[in-house]
Order: sequence, then C-alpha cells, then structure tokens
Amino acid sequence: MRAITVAIVVLAVITSACSGSSTVPAETTALTTPFTGSPGATERLLTELDLEGLSRPVSRLRELEFLEPVPVQILEDAAFRVRVNELTAAPPGITPDLQSSWLRLLGLLPAGTNTYAATSRLLQTSVAFYDYEEGRILVRAGAGVDPYVESVVVHELVHALQHQHFGRADPMLLDGDLGYVYTALVEGDAERVTRRFIGELSPADEFAYEEGRLTATEEAIAILDSTPIYLLGSLAQPAADGVRFLQGVDYETVNGFFADLDGLSSLPQSSEEILMPKADLVRPDINLSPVLVLPYERLPVESTLGAGRLRLLLGQVEDTVTAERAVTGWANDRLDIRVSGEAVIFAYLFAGDTGNDAVELADSFSRLLDSNLMSDAYGSVRISNNQVLILAASDGSVRDRLDEIYSDFGAEVFVATP
Repeated sequence: MRAITVAIVVLAVITSACSGSSTVPAETTALTTPFTGSPGATERLLTELDLEGLSRPVSRLRELEFLEPVPVQILEDAAFRVRVNELTAAPPGITPDLQSSWLRLLGLLPAGTNTYAATSRLLQTSVAFYDYEEGRILVRAGAGVDPYVESVVVHELVHALQHQHFGRADPMLLDGDLGYVYTALVEGDAERVTRRFIGELSPADEFAYEEGRLTATEEAIAILDSTPIYLLGSLAQPAADGVRFLQGVDYETVNGFFADLDGLSSLPQSSEEILMPKADLVRPDINLSPVLVLPYERLPVESTLGAGRLRLLLGQVEDTVTAERAVTGWANDRLDIRVSGEAVIFAYLFAGDTGNDAVELADSFSRLLDSNLMSDAYGSVRISNNQVLILAASDGSVRDRLDEIYSDFGAEVFVATP
C-alpha cells in the first residue's frame, strides 16, 4: 500500500457521460435504500453501510428530498469491473480510436490508447458510482466500508437525487464545450455536498476518511500511474471548476441550471462562464476555413474547443497559473478535425480579446507542439492580429496543401516538420 491522491470526483465523473435513463421516477419520500448482490457481501456490508443514515444528510445538505428509494447493489470486484466496462463503453456510432486520434497527434494520449478504454480501466478500481441506466448505486465489495467509502456513496447519492428530480442530459449532446459545462455543474454540485458532509465528520471519522482516501492497492496505483495526465485532468478539472463556480450560489439557482436538460438551454453556454463568471458574453464571429484535404473526412466533433478544454491542453506544458492566464483572454474559437484511416489533421482557430492574448496563446501552444507533437508529424502556429491558427498533421506530406489553404493567415511563429 502507498499514498494515492485520486480525488473522489475522478472516480465519479465519467459515469455522468455514460448512457442512462432520463425518466423521472414516481414521487415517494421513503429513504430506505435496499441492497442487492452476492449474499456474503450483502450480509457483511449491510450492517456496516447505513444508507438511510447517509441519505438524510444528503437530502438536508442539498435541500432536496428523494422522490423514491435509491437501490444500492454491492458487487464483488470482478462483477464490478464488468459493469464499469459496460457503462464506460463508447456510445453507438462512436469509434473510440477515431475520436481520440487528435489527442494522440498532440501527444496527449500514447499510441494505441483511446479515452474510453483508459477511463474504463481507471474506474474499475473505484469505490462506487451511480448507474444511470438502472437508477442505482453500485458499490465494490472489496472496498469495504469506512468514512471514505461512505463519502463516495454520498457523492453518488447526490447524483441519484439529481437524476430523480431533473433527469439526465443525452450523452450525444455532451461533446465538447457544453459537455464540459454540464460535467462541471453536475459534478461540482455533488462534490460541494460531499465536502460539506466530510466537514461534519467527527475528528476520529475525519482521520479515518483521510486514511482511506490516501490508501490504495498496488493494482490501483499501477493503473493510476499509467493513466495519461491529460485524461486525469479531463475527469477532475471540470468538477473542481464547478465547485468554484457554485460557491455562494443558492440551490434554487442550481436547480434552475438543470431545468432543461433535454435541450441544455438552461446551462451556461460556454466553459468561459464557468472559469470566469464575469466574462464578456459578447463573442466575435470568427471563421475557420475548412480543412479540404482529400481523402480526409471531417470527424464529427463539436466545432469549438472552449476555454475549459483549451486550458487542459495547455496544462500539459504550463503550470496552472500560466495555463489559466493563457485562456483568460479567450473570446471565441473554432475546431476542425479531419481523418483518413489512421491519419489525422487538427486545425484550431483562437480569437483573443487583444493581440497580447493571441501572443500568449501562441507561445503556450508552440511549447505544446514542440514538446508533445507525435513523431514525424507537422505542426504550425500562426498569428494574425488577435487570432491564432494552430495546424497539426500526422502525415507531414499534407503540409503544402495546408499552406495553400491558409497562406493568407498572418505570420508563422512556430513550425515543426518531420
């Protein structure tokens, strides 16, 4: 055993992006939470994990009543891993390797890795998570019961409460920046309640909580150590941003954010609003010329990267303060990713509030390409007034065609050639 510092939210965030029901259950106020699972695990943990006792503080701290009991299923570790793998599979129509191709191009994922497989492997070591498909909480029997495990269950009970009252957004609508916003609010809401629950623990339970949080098996440590840093950040950072954004926000307002999860119209419409609540919401129209390179076809991803994911990218080569400063001047952006077999082209246009914002972003992205870009790939950074154009291609032979498309865009300040 040795210390491990995976935040609770890292082990919970991805289940918010898995498929599940968005129906609202019939109204009831009962809080009893039944167990199902293998008899040995059920009998042992039933006496140790007081679900009704955990539901009451969740309802009180979140200022929302449960509409019906939340089933809890205790699974032996092998069965838990199987179910996690099912819930973290790519949605229908999504090819995981294609979706992750641009991250491999930028050196954020190693060769042969995609976000779905790496996330599933990580979460198979988690303590518990909320199963949106079945409306139940799954608990891994091997985790045992201690104040840390109880705090994770509290986190998942908040997700159950959210699901009962507000349903759930369609995962297919959550690609890109709006997905960042949704995750920040859903996970930030759950984490805020969890922190308040932890703050009410007795000194002895608080000590036991810390001991449980900082302890993991060698298998879990090995999996954590092999998980790409970018992926860990993409799981944990939106929740941390959500907690910060929700500080001082009353629950009536929070409930309002979740009022239209079918259309997502009630959410803040960009991660810039989450990162910088006083940001100017008037954004300039910008146009990124499409990457018309045959036989490449457009990858169906959202056409904006957003301030949140941009900061995650820059955080691979910059400290937190520098990465945040580089995106503070974000005014708008456009993203175009094209694929042909295993080859990929990445084109990104950033608009800053000022020319200096563009220079800061260009410097940071140049460092990212210089240190991380896939071997034998082509990369370029260009500046034009307050705009920055970033190009990257796994096949360097397309450079001339990209130069032809974007020859009128500003001055090249960085280039990486095969």
